[in-house]
Amino acid sequence: MSKVDPITAHILDTNTGKPAQGVIVQIYTTNNNQENLIITSEPFAMSKTDNDGRIKNWSFNPDNDFNKTGVNGNNWEHLVKGIYKIKFLTGKYFKDNSSETFFPFIEIFFEVNDISKHYHIPLLLSNFSYTTYRGS
Repeated sequence: MSKVDPITAHILDTNTGKPAQGVIVQIYTTNNNQENLIITSEPFAMSKTDNDGRIKNWSFNPDNDFNKTGVNGNNWEHLVKGIYKIKFLTGKYFKDNSSETFFPFIEIFFEVNDISKHYHIPLLLSNFSYTTYRGS
């Protein structure tokens, strides 16, 4: 069994009841200040959902800041406390499945307070609605 990164994601297409395969997902850091949230302009990592709609590991931007992300090279060595954003690029997924959507992308912000825990971000997706929750 391969090691999974400390933040993972999963997309279930609730129209079909099946995992959403091949969706590009990006993850960003912020300035960690809730009063004046500034998001990095480029994601520090990205991935594509697998056949089960999951992202277990990310491909990292080689220019990312280890102190802000805990990533060294292509290894996520540890979590860093702060506010993160995951961006699901859903428009292409629906277009590839000959379907329209109201949401060409979905951004979810979440806070990492306990760096010893794993953070899982599930997305239940349909053409005109979505929901998320703190996964396990």
